[in-house]
Amino acid sequence: MRGLRTAILAVLIIVTGSTTVLCDTGEVGPAMLKMTFGSRALALGGSFVGVADDVYYMDANPGAGEAAKVFKLSLLHQEWIEDVNYEAIRISRGLGKRLYWGLGFTYMYLPFTYYDYYGSSVGDSVRISQALGTLNMGYSFKKIRLSIGGNLKVLYNSVPTDMLEARYGTDYTDQNYLVFAGDFGLFGRTDFLKTYIGPEPSFMYGLVVKNVGYSDAIETLPTEIQAGFSYRLFWHLLLTGQVNVPLYEPLYGAAGLEFDIRKKIFFQAGIRISENPMLGIGFGYRFGDIELHASYTPRIELPNMFSVALNFYFGETKARRRDEQITSLLIEALKQFKDAHYDEALQSTNGVLGLDPSNRIALSLKETIENIDKINGK
Repeated sequence: MRGLRTAILAVLIIVTGSTTVLCDTGEVGPAMLKMTFGSRALALGGSFVGVADDVYYMDANPGAGEAAKVFKLSLLHQEWIEDVNYEAIRISRGLGKRLYWGLGFTYMYLPFTYYDYYGSSVGDSVRISQALGTLNMGYSFKKIRLSIGGNLKVLYNSVPTDMLEARYGTDYTDQNYLVFAGDFGLFGRTDFLKTYIGPEPSFMYGLVVKNVGYSDAIETLPTEIQAGFSYRLFWHLLLTGQVNVPLYEPLYGAAGLEFDIRKKIFFQAGIRISENPMLGIGFGYRFGDIELHASYTPRIELPNMFSVALNFYFGETKARRRDEQITSLLIEALKQFKDAHYDEALQSTNGVLGLDPSNRIALSLKETIENIDKINGK
């Protein structure tokens, strides 16, 4: 019975592209171009266009990269349907002061063994696969806190030529094909309605056009327009929402939330709202420059999905400690200002500006203290 399910899965996913019966990705293929990659993104129900703050930004929103001199690397294992698995690697880094780049490689594979009518295996096992390569480039504007970026993607679908030939009388050579596609996105970060002190922007938003391209084998690619946002209600609570508008399929959306404890322990939950709804829950833990995320997606009509990602942020610990020091000095300065200890508040504010000369809160507080000193005749 398991062999029969695998055979059906192989034919439906690879030969016909994708179906609403067996996957979450609709009727326009190939399905791999529409998958949600990254354990954290999956745990948020796929609502990641307006978050996109880890290396899987290139899958959700190619315009959301950062020019910081931090080398990001992630290794991903993701289970999808039955025996279908994904393995992926993502890398990204800032280039100069405003540019950033990223590379991604994703490999999907389905082991296949032909079984006869008596349940005995016949012949050697083969592997049906799809491979997706992604090149990302982007630019961050200095004053308006907006970035733009794009992806170039190449997908190769591979079916062994002798697969199912004995039973179906064809070698499926037309299923070995290439797909060329591109994405374009923009991403904004603001301090709109900010209720906390810290380096994280309170409101982020993104707009993406995905999967514009060409293939000899696929008549219609899964082109979509996606819009999303996230709002950090408190320092440790992030809310996110997203609307997806496919050109050839029904509208759908997603929403999620993330709660963290001191930026070390993370909890996520999300839902995708569509004809085939999908729930997601996730957990993450960060130690130094390493972050581990896992997600679990319980479903009724299909086997549950599981994903785990190991992220490395080489060189970010120093920057994070600097941000923590800035936040601590700002809180101290505001407390001293509230208690009318202006000299101490000015000293703490100058400490912030020594670490971050463009810090808006510190600049505003320093100007206020200097005006008070002038009024008092100092």
